[in-house]
Amino acid sequence: MKIKKLYYFVLFIALGSALFSCKKEVTEDPIPQQQRGDVISATKTSTLTTSAINIGLITAGVSTTLEPTYDVETIKLQYLTIDKNGDLTPASGSLFIPKSAGTFPMLSYQHGTLIKRTNAPSYLGSSSTEGMVGALGASIGFISCLPDYLGMGDSQEVHPYLQSELSASASIDMLLAVKNYCNENEISFSTDLFICGYSEGGYVTMATQIKLESSYTSQFNLKASAPMAGPYDVEATADGLMTIASYSSPALIGFILYSYSEYNDVVNLSEVFKAPYAAQIPGLFDGTKDLATINASLTTDMTALLNQTFVNDFNTNNTNSLRLAFRENSLLNWNPKSPIRLYHSMEDEIVPYAISVNAQQVLSAKSSSTVELITVPTGSHVNAAVPIVLFALEWFESIK
Repeated sequence: MKIKKLYYFVLFIALGSALFSCKKEVTEDPIPQQQRGDVISATKTSTLTTSAINIGLITAGVSTTLEPTYDVETIKLQYLTIDKNGDLTPASGSLFIPKSAGTFPMLSYQHGTLIKRTNAPSYLGSSSTEGMVGALGASIGFISCLPDYLGMGDSQEVHPYLQSELSASASIDMLLAVKNYCNENEISFSTDLFICGYSEGGYVTMATQIKLESSYTSQFNLKASAPMAGPYDVEATADGLMTIASYSSPALIGFILYSYSEYNDVVNLSEVFKAPYAAQIPGLFDGTKDLATINASLTTDMTALLNQTFVNDFNTNNTNSLRLAFRENSLLNWNPKSPIRLYHSMEDEIVPYAISVNAQQVLSAKSSSTVELITVPTGSHVNAAVPIVLFALEWFESIK
């Protein structure tokens, strides 16, 4: 009996060892590495009917040939993009999808200058003018993407205002995230892509086109681009700002100089701004205050806002370190391959119309495609925005 017990014990140990050895040899599938464009979360926020979209157009008092055709589902999307060090970081945006069977092209709309994080598209949705652009775009048959940008919406980074690489990466990574979302939810889409944006969004649109055409031609077929009233030549824009005595929106000057101070070691706020503004700038641009609040806290007198020693060196020194940073982020040294229509009002008091005139001339000389300038004769920077955006959507609708 003892011999039998010993035999079974030895057999048990042997089998256990064999099973244990087999277990060790099994290799589990590696955990997929996170990458740009991965979806972190997707939250459905509302459904908009064509009637609601039409009412929105009527309430806004706009006139357009566009006719809402599809009800629209709105989604807040959080996804991965990169920060200034190339590390993955969360970003957010608003997605508008036609509620209909079919295969739809993609539309990316880049919003204008926002300073308060919660004024971004993913927070306000269709209740904002920007959100209505996304809703209308989806209702006429586009999968509409509205990136918040790095430093806006859910992102806690400092916003890289008028800085090309990070402006483009946040927009493109949202497009990648939208493709991932559509694939995961069996939503059919084409790789045809249309991009547009107003003011800062015009700048971001052009930066995005440059990156799409150089690095993403296998993922997207860029059909057309409509940058609108954007400061494409950052250096020339800064030249104009540094020579004026008064400016109606000092928050914009403060924003660009603060942003460049955070992303470039060359800018020292105490050397750029006079007291008491130098000490106030970081708190004003912490993402909790809107444009109007910041404008009220600053002066429109540029000689009182900016240190004149700094201004004089910027205006006379071609190798001024900040000037070089602006030059690096200007967008006119490339060869556009997709059709572009630049839109701008001649009465724009914030971004001079001459910026678009120069951009059209420079890019036309380099482009292997068409670069047009569509001039709107009247309208301030704010008042011209809605009709200009509608002109761009009408163009996209006619060629999609």
